[in-house]
Order: sequence, then C-alpha cells, then structure tokens
Amino acid sequence: MLDRVKNALRSCSSNVHHYSGTGASAPYIVWAEDSRNDHYSENHHGEKVWSGTIDLFSKDEDDPLRDQIEDALDEAGISWYLNSVQYEDDTGLIHTEWVFEVS
Repeated sequence: MLDRVKNALRSCSSNVHHYSGTGASAPYIVWAEDSRNDHYSENHHGEKVWSGTIDLFSKDEDDPLRDQIEDALDEAGISWYLNSVQYEDDTGLIHTEWVFEVS
C-alpha cells in the first residue's frame, strides 16, 4: 500500500526520496510513513491505514510540482491534506508539507 504513495510521487518527478533528501538538489520530494491508524473489527486489524508526510523542497514559490503532487495523490485514491508551507532561512527553500493516509 505504501508503494501507491511512492508511485504517485514518482509520476511527478524522478527526484523522490524516502525518509531523507540529504544531498538532493531542489526541487525534490521526500516522503515517509510515520504511524498507522488501523481499523479494528472484533479485536483484529480489519484494515491497515498508514499515515505519513510528503515534503516538497523548492526554490520556486509557484512550483508546478505542488499541483502535480496533489493531482497524483487524488488519482491514486490517497487521502491527503496540506499541512504547512514554510520558508527555510537556512537553505533558502520553500518547504511544502502534506499529510497522507493510505490503506
């Protein structure tokens, strides 16, 4: 199920990294799973639901990757919301973060 996230992001860019983008040149995407919010039925895991973050690091405040990422997640049937957009003083990059859930 996490392959759906990876594949959706790779449909937008080849500069996609899992957990860390150390050494990558902008723009680049980093994604990571960080928790599960499983659905339970009769004391069993009825459905596994992974949660995580997707981060875009770019020098362009109007980077078309923003829309491409959201469209790719929608197309793949992955739930998401935009969590934050920040300017990082130390790198000079605009950091856009989405939270996703996938089952």
